[in-house]
Amino acid sequence: MTAKEFKAWANKYNLSIEEAGAVLGTSRANAFKFANGSRPVSKSVYYNAEAIDLLDNEKSIKLIQKRLV
Repeated sequence: MTAKEFKAWANKYNLSIEEAGAVLGTSRANAFKFANGSRPVSKSVYYNAEAIDLLDNEKSIKLIQKRLV
């Protein structure tokens, strides 16, 4: 997953970079590093994003909301 893909994933679910990091199980700092390309996206973050994308839209939204609480 590239920085551009990371930002696109966050935009797909109307999330800020900080929120995307929380949903995908990484720190705020790492999320910003992934988004600006100064650090490669870790496999675990990529796999978490991929798993959420495999769910139907309703389930993915519920999961994202649950992880943001």
